[in-house]
Amino acid sequence: MSLREYDGPWKETIAFYFRDFLLFFFPSIAEDIEWEFGFEFLDTELHKIKRETETGNREADTKFCDI
Repeated sequence: MSLREYDGPWKETIAFYFRDFLLFFFPSIAEDIEWEFGFEFLDTELHKIKRETETGNREADTKFCDI
């Protein structure tokens, strides 16, 4: 099984419970977000600007944006 196959379920779970995830692990960040305006994940935008690294295929591939 490839790394991407293991990665997908975690990303889906965090996306589904994103607000709760931030409130639990990063409460000070969660307090600063105006949740009533919504948010979106910008995965495709991040892939457009990524570059190769010297360490190989270790990369952040999910980005969050509050609107």
